[in-house]
Amino acid sequence: MRWGTVEHNGEQSAAIWRAGRVATVRSLNARFGRTDALDLETLIATGAADGLAAWLADRPEAFDAVAVDEQAVRVLAPLRHPERIVGIGLNYRAHAADLSEKVPEEPATFLKPQTAIIGPGDPIRLPRVSERVTAEAEVALVFARTVKNVARDAWRSVIFGVVPVLDMTAEDILRKNPRFLTRVKGYDTFISLGPWIVTLDEIPDLEGVRVQTVVNGEVKAENVVAGMTYDCPRLVEFVTTEATVGATAILSTGTPGAAVIRSGDVAEARIAGIGTLVNPVA
Repeated sequence: MRWGTVEHNGEQSAAIWRAGRVATVRSLNARFGRTDALDLETLIATGAADGLAAWLADRPEAFDAVAVDEQAVRVLAPLRHPERIVGIGLNYRAHAADLSEKVPEEPATFLKPQTAIIGPGDPIRLPRVSERVTAEAEVALVFARTVKNVARDAWRSVIFGVVPVLDMTAEDILRKNPRFLTRVKGYDTFISLGPWIVTLDEIPDLEGVRVQTVVNGEVKAENVVAGMTYDCPRLVEFVTTEATVGATAILSTGTPGAAVIRSGDVAEARIAGIGTLVNPVA
């Protein structure tokens, strides 16, 4: 199933996408007398998203009864208040080689603030303090529940789904001092999410998924998820070891390569079989 957040008729709601049509939770509640939360964070954290998915699976006509064409809604960032946003640096072996960097001996992590989040179609705003900003396409995992010390072979059981990401970096500032990592990753509009969170049952071969960083229609970098140094089981284990990670937390797994963006450009994260995320640069 594909979950997201949309604006329809001036009102925001969690929503489900299917074959070019969208059903909002708000409309399902109104039509069928349900009382589900309207924000996706609550649906995920309480497990209500799974309950609604099961209800719809038994009643396929319910989706069709309220669904509208996707062009009739504005697709927003699926999550605006995730429990946390964890990024992984230099996780594709080829990308590290391109930068003449050593592959980290353990996953290299950083955090991004919620204030950096934008959604599909929202402008990436270049900060005045930087003259070289890059965009990086990534696959991100969304946690289904609050967990700690997750074993590698149990990682799928704690993940709600996968979402395309564009992660921005003020690269010139980072080159001055690697300790500036949090600063250069945390400016407003420096992480885009969307359009949809895709549940793992729709992704039979995550390792084979192709990730592309695209600027102005040109593929600047690409690789498959199998090209990561640390795979998803290892990353989930690593970030939860002796640390509580909450439901809706986002774990962005790294990029096959970054591309410089300038005002007037259009940046994309193309994730095969999952979705394409597009943002203009301002």
